[in-house]
Amino acid sequence: MLGRAVRLRCAWCGARRGIIRSWFRRDDSCQTCGLSVQRGQEGFELGSASINAIVTFAAIIIAATISIVVTYPEIAAVPLSIVLGAVAIVLPIVLYPFTHTIWFAVELLMEPPSAQELGDATRRMAATTAATAAGTPAATAKTPKGPSGESSRGSSGRSRGDA
Repeated sequence: MLGRAVRLRCAWCGARRGIIRSWFRRDDSCQTCGLSVQRGQEGFELGSASINAIVTFAAIIIAATISIVVTYPEIAAVPLSIVLGAVAIVLPIVLYPFTHTIWFAVELLMEPPSAQELGDATRRMAATTAATAAGTPAATAKTPKGPSGESSRGSSGRSRGDA
């Protein structure tokens, strides 16, 4: 699963462009298998942001340590600060889509999808297929209802970005 995630594929089904639309846009569920990225849990982004922060801080610490050791006793503070600042800005942007797919894979490894989640994914894909066949864009298709009658997006019917 982690191998699929590193290649920016859905960790569950391995589909290309299953979750990631473009570098800064992702879907709430895989476009091939329908499995939700959020999985009914608040704070999914916290895990991917944590991975991004840990990798970025580790890269900064390693780069700073290497440059200090290599240039010791005459440490070039200004070039070092510029390079580390650039790493601190560029690396999180480069890692953004990878951390989402990697965290999705970690979530799936820690807690495999339940039968209900797989059923919701199947209903989501059926609704998307029906909307596409009817000529309605998939993004405006109704989100399938779970067994409790709630939308799979939560009780408010909105995704986190709509708030």
